[in-house]
Amino acid sequence: MSVVNSTCYECDANCAINVTLDADGEPTSITGPDCPRCYVQLDRRNHPDRLLYPLKRVGPRGSGEFERISWDEALASITEHLTATRADHGAPAVAFFAGYTKEARPQLQRLAHAFGSPNYMTESGCCFSATMVAEKLTFGHKIKTTSTIASNTTRCLLVWSTNPRGSIPPFHLHPLATKQPGRPLIVVDPRRTPLADQADVFLQIRPGTDGALALGFHHLIFAHTWQDQAFLDQWANGLDAFRAYVAEFPPERVAEICGIAAEDLRRAAELFATLRPAQIMLSPTATVQHSNGFQNHRAVVLLSAVTGNLDREGGNRFFNDKISPKPIELFDHCLNNLPPRVGDEVFPIWTRYWPAAQSMLLPDCILDGKPQRIRSLLAMGINTAMWPNSKRVEQALGALDFFAASDFFHNPATRMADIVLPAATSLERPALIAYPGCAYQAQLRYRHQVAPAKGEARPDGQIFLELGVRLGMPEQFWHGDLEASWAEAAEGIPEDLRKQVYDNPEGVTVFARAIDDLVENGFLDADRQYRLNGFNTVSGKVEFDSEELRAAGFDGLPVWCEPAESPVSTPELTRDFPLVLTSGARHKHATHSQHQYLERMRRAVPNALVEIHPTDAAPRGIRNGDPVEVRSPRGAIGFVARVTERIKPGVVHCAHGWNHANINELTDDRTLDPISGFPAFKSLLCDVVPARPDAGLDAKEATADKTADHVEQQPALV
Repeated sequence: MSVVNSTCYECDANCAINVTLDADGEPTSITGPDCPRCYVQLDRRNHPDRLLYPLKRVGPRGSGEFERISWDEALASITEHLTATRADHGAPAVAFFAGYTKEARPQLQRLAHAFGSPNYMTESGCCFSATMVAEKLTFGHKIKTTSTIASNTTRCLLVWSTNPRGSIPPFHLHPLATKQPGRPLIVVDPRRTPLADQADVFLQIRPGTDGALALGFHHLIFAHTWQDQAFLDQWANGLDAFRAYVAEFPPERVAEICGIAAEDLRRAAELFATLRPAQIMLSPTATVQHSNGFQNHRAVVLLSAVTGNLDREGGNRFFNDKISPKPIELFDHCLNNLPPRVGDEVFPIWTRYWPAAQSMLLPDCILDGKPQRIRSLLAMGINTAMWPNSKRVEQALGALDFFAASDFFHNPATRMADIVLPAATSLERPALIAYPGCAYQAQLRYRHQVAPAKGEARPDGQIFLELGVRLGMPEQFWHGDLEASWAEAAEGIPEDLRKQVYDNPEGVTVFARAIDDLVENGFLDADRQYRLNGFNTVSGKVEFDSEELRAAGFDGLPVWCEPAESPVSTPELTRDFPLVLTSGARHKHATHSQHQYLERMRRAVPNALVEIHPTDAAPRGIRNGDPVEVRSPRGAIGFVARVTERIKPGVVHCAHGWNHANINELTDDRTLDPISGFPAFKSLLCDVVPARPDAGLDAKEATADKTADHVEQQPALV
């Protein structure tokens, strides 16, 4: 027996783990953080349904009829079809998509651009990127990434629709998962989370009204002169227009929009504005997965600027770039030499900041040829469940001339593919890992392959390099050598650190230059780096009224508008769909759809749950644990009811990531955020009714956690 140090990749936290190997080099156990995702890595590796050999479709698309083929035949087929599409329709007609794992993104993006296609896409078309773009456009820096880092100097914490117990390792042990004595806590969320139970003020808003609530905060801050006027005088662009706009959002109006008490808003605004430094803890998606999400997020993060808490210790720190690997993606080649990406035509602000095409447009590209025609697709870790109106995405995949995908298991997307390739797990592949860390420090480490791949599985990155070689570019693709590709990426790390990165299993901590620059210029407090160089925005200041947005034809202010589908904006729909639908809250027993195949995870969360308030459940004849149908204008899906007072009356929350109960079959793909292209996963309309007798889910199956009202509070798996 031997023990090997490695890292987990069941989410993007990259926690350190120890893997015990038997005499044959087979992993027998894993120890690491107290996290169920960590424990089930071997469950995935050894799962009887795991894909282990290349497959070719032999039946109709979606039939699940495949036959085993050799790697040579699989790669030859992919090469032949991609080459044919390029010859007949041009390279941009081939799209390349990266879901999970993210580790092979550099190799896949390099393949796309070397092939001649600008249309490399990722799951970031609906996750995280909109928060980053909104923050960089407004401040010139990201702040979400650092917003979950605790500081002892914070005097007030405003938690905006995030729940560390369910979403941020180490979950219940996270330093921001529990209220600290003497530090007031404000929680904004349509669900009563564990932190909301501890809050001094809980603002249980209607989903999609975040922007209105933030503007109500701003209104009160200016009305009571709680703003940091000295900071604003020097560093605010467009402040007069912003002040005039927020005057339209008095507490009573905001309370009516959001469904909260005006007095609660007044108390929350006073706590946040007068107890400095104050910090806003943010989610990567909760504020932006709405039809109005981009401007909502700008309104929220500008609270940090108005109160002078921006890049201040105890407030919201800038995220700084650190020593990082050399880019090998060829994105500069894409920008300088290739045609426009999908999304440049429709969402130019988003594509200006994000190095990919907008994947939410992929179904339109395939089915309608707009804004570009896509005819072939090479993908890794793709699942239709990540797109709104997912059945339309299945239709689109079925209409492709050619489609190949790599994955661990079959899912609705792979069943539409012509070629399916078996992917190696993180234990079975090497990777150079750059974990972003906090404001000033990060970690670099090289994860060596721990165990041989099962069956004929191969690392995704290896597959893309081999395709590059077969497409006639052996030098550009390191002759198919995955470790050589990582070695070139590692050339971006100073030579004196590089060996440590490879040899030290715990990794190497690296630091941003910004802190040295501050100290060297006499700013010994080592924060507020804008004092050195201003803000990296069009104006050099905080963009309250964004010149960049105005130039692109949008309102420069963080304007509030109703969600495109809501009780207010679409009253005609409300007659049939009277409940507000939100979805996607995280819990520690799953990373999106990745763990639903694993039995131990299913024991913890056996069913796809819809949370509904007792006052909404009772008149519908719905009891806790009942099988139900959730209906929207897009269709109906079976769930299991969790009747709970922890969801806001008039609102229901559906779990996401379940292939057999895919909530995104009910979400809207037609009304995307006009700036980011993000879908409204979190603010739509629906109804919930008892399941029909033929719905396929009986009461025996519907054992819906009747004893636990919080999945994230259940014990870890053993």
